[in-house]
Amino acid sequence: MPDNDVITEIKHRVSIEDVVGETVKLARAGRNLKGLCPFHTEKTPSFVVYPNDGSYHCFGCGQSGDAFTFLMKTDSLDFRGALERLAGKAGVELKPRDDQAAAVDRAKERLKEACAAAAAFYHNLLRNNPAANKARAYVEKRGLTPSTLETFQIGFGPDSWDALSNYLLGKGYTSQELIDAGLVSEREEGGHYDRFRNRLLFPIRDHKGAIVGFGARALDEGQQPKYLNSPQSVIFDKSSILYGLDMARQHIQRAGHVVIVEGYMDVVVAHQAAQNNVVGTIGTALTDRHAELLKRVARRIVLCLDPDTAGDLAALKGSEVLQEHAERLAVPIRGERGLLGVERRSELEIRIMQLPRGTDPDELLLAAGGPEQWASLRDGALPLLDHVIGVVTGKYDIKTARGKSEAVQELALFIRELGDPVQRAHYEQRIASVIRVPEESVQEAVKRGRVGQGRGDKGRSQYAGHQNTLTDAQPSTPRQSGQPSPIDLNAPAEEHLLCLVVKYPQVTWMAGAPMPEDFTRLENRLIYETVTSAASEADKSELQVEAILDAARQTLDPALVAHLERLVVRSIEPDLFRFALPFELETRIKRLRQHNDQMWLQQCQFMIREAEETGDKETVEKLMQLSIRPLSRFRYYDPKPSTVFKDSRD
Repeated sequence: MPDNDVITEIKHRVSIEDVVGETVKLARAGRNLKGLCPFHTEKTPSFVVYPNDGSYHCFGCGQSGDAFTFLMKTDSLDFRGALERLAGKAGVELKPRDDQAAAVDRAKERLKEACAAAAAFYHNLLRNNPAANKARAYVEKRGLTPSTLETFQIGFGPDSWDALSNYLLGKGYTSQELIDAGLVSEREEGGHYDRFRNRLLFPIRDHKGAIVGFGARALDEGQQPKYLNSPQSVIFDKSSILYGLDMARQHIQRAGHVVIVEGYMDVVVAHQAAQNNVVGTIGTALTDRHAELLKRVARRIVLCLDPDTAGDLAALKGSEVLQEHAERLAVPIRGERGLLGVERRSELEIRIMQLPRGTDPDELLLAAGGPEQWASLRDGALPLLDHVIGVVTGKYDIKTARGKSEAVQELALFIRELGDPVQRAHYEQRIASVIRVPEESVQEAVKRGRVGQGRGDKGRSQYAGHQNTLTDAQPSTPRQSGQPSPIDLNAPAEEHLLCLVVKYPQVTWMAGAPMPEDFTRLENRLIYETVTSAASEADKSELQVEAILDAARQTLDPALVAHLERLVVRSIEPDLFRFALPFELETRIKRLRQHNDQMWLQQCQFMIREAEETGDKETVEKLMQLSIRPLSRFRYYDPKPSTVFKDSRD
């Protein structure tokens, strides 16, 4: 196996300032560079690029990462997409793991080409074929313009069993390719037939713009099903695609928010009405994969689902999915007894847009003054909890003791997600008032869930908001005299910790296990999250290094697998007794967090000097507060504070 991997090679060849500089206008500030943050609106530059360690950090919104993270967030790419983009810049060839993987990639591209050819075929029929008169009348009745039909390449599937298949077979595609692309269906007795007949067709694109499937609406009354989607295939997975995202992405990033609707027509009409930050789900509720796509492009997510009870519940479920995947920012606060602490606050803001009952999004947008009313409803969308309180209290009979208890318990799950104590207090008071119970009862229900929430809790979000008072950290147990230290001081702290996690996956279950944000390098964080997931699903008897590696190979990008394998080969991990493992884990986490805190403090001090030179007192005060966070923890790293003498580090 090669001594290095493509991720490391790319980082050596491509500078972070070149990548960021394509999006952000950077100015030299000492050894670093500064500019206006692309992730939030600001007038004074607080976005800093650090060429020496290939990272960036915004002191305004808290966003940070490396070149991979930056491209994933700004261009809505997955890791593979960012890898391919940077590899092209670096002149690094990306090789699949084997010839079989390369053949699979070529086959997928072939299926996408077949879908693109089918979309052109269907669209031409809608525009020119006499058989499409009914379809043309329908789209005209629904208010779609010729320009919109062209933009979304909307088409017509004729009432024929073989019109499309004959066309594509004549262009050189095989019957099996048409089946694999979901364009035709197989007959039980053999042969195949066109899947979409006598329907209006909406091509579905992935986030890169490639057509991977179709949504089809019936044109005759009584024709079933009313909506028919492409089947699950190697290129089409409706749980990971948002309709219209490829066209909406740039508008979403500029606006800072995205609106989610149900149905193709709602998305198409919204874009026609210049509401270009609208996307839609494809016959499914919001999923984990949807959440991963959305959090890369927007900070505010507005759910505009069907204005009925089912829509209310869908919004509730969708908000839970989004909350579980919301990244958390560390915010310094004053904790109990005045001690400094840190809270994790969600960087995603979820709101619920409520349309008039009985009105669909496309109907509202096409009405006189519709776009203006839409914008007003969107801007006035309710915070998630205001909507949730109404939905949950409608689910239960809050006149009974049991109904009150069930409603409070469910609402407490959402209250725990709030990092801001003022907001938490506000909603505790409101819930108590609506359900007519003492406020102390609501506070107790919330508190019961917040105390002792661990990583192993399966019944709540792993990202639930929590306060971690730094001054409560426990000092490490001293190493026994003569005990050899397995720490290689020359190894990067992140990779040193990650090697321990890979060899002993059970540490992910332990109290005080690492958090994903401990790993500042994206490749290390992705590997850690994969190992954690694999360890949580594996049987204890199967928690061996090879089993974890096999799980990683099935889910990770080949470049990440190569990076992981390099770590395993290079690391020399001693066999540890069970009682020694917690201490070793704590030692390595401390070493990593001490390094991260030192870097944080250096960054704060740099920004403070810059702000002082320009007379920006407000920024100086803010940064002074942020710099307290690492300073307050240094005494707990090493050595242990004395219990007898006054600690001079005060």
